[in-house]
Amino acid sequence: MKTIQPIQLWSDGKIQNAVYFNMYISYDNLSTTAVFYYSLMGETFDLLASGKIEMTGSDYQNWDDSNEGAYLYAAYVLNLVITGDYIPPAPVIDLGEPSDEQAA
Repeated sequence: MKTIQPIQLWSDGKIQNAVYFNMYISYDNLSTTAVFYYSLMGETFDLLASGKIEMTGSDYQNWDDSNEGAYLYAAYVLNLVITGDYIPPAPVIDLGEPSDEQAA
């Protein structure tokens, strides 16, 4: 998943900002065509838009088969600006109160 420069989308009857961009490959015949499904999400990961992108012809031939190359291609097609990789926040681990033995 990637972070993107916020874009405004009409979703659920209001304008909302998409800030996350996710993709996965649906089909690749390993010769001439690849199909990707994408989603654009808001700050709370609510789905704002989704669809599919087909890569064919010289675009497919020039693709380096990398995930990064697929993201860059789709961002170009969708007119998105990728700002980085999504890094999930570190989990917060509650260690509780130290016992009397641990505090000593």
